[in-house]
Amino acid sequence: MEKYFGSFLKQLRLDRGMSLREVEKITKISNPYISQIERGERGIPNFSILKRLAEAYGVKVTDLIENAEKPARNEKVHSKNIAPDVNFISRGYEKLSESRKQTLKDFLRHLVEQEEKKGG
Repeated sequence: MEKYFGSFLKQLRLDRGMSLREVEKITKISNPYISQIERGERGIPNFSILKRLAEAYGVKVTDLIENAEKPARNEKVHSKNIAPDVNFISRGYEKLSESRKQTLKDFLRHLVEQEEKKGG
């Protein structure tokens, strides 16, 4: 199960376009430790570490826990099916003024509406 969870965690990180060092900087978890988890050399981490990793990847802790349990239930999941949350998407834009943040949200909402009209 650890190996499956580790590969899921690695794919989640890669899907987010993040390096181990970036994750280390955000979570304060050493990148060698994260790498060991990803390679299945370490067990599934405790809740505190899962929480920090979930925040870094912009997902819920429950998403990580549920996916840690998938092999036991013979289910498959793809990390791309787990959409990042608003905090993850807005990371790096904290310095924008409130009006520019609103403009960004409006633009994203517009893109979603356009996709829905296309049927995608």
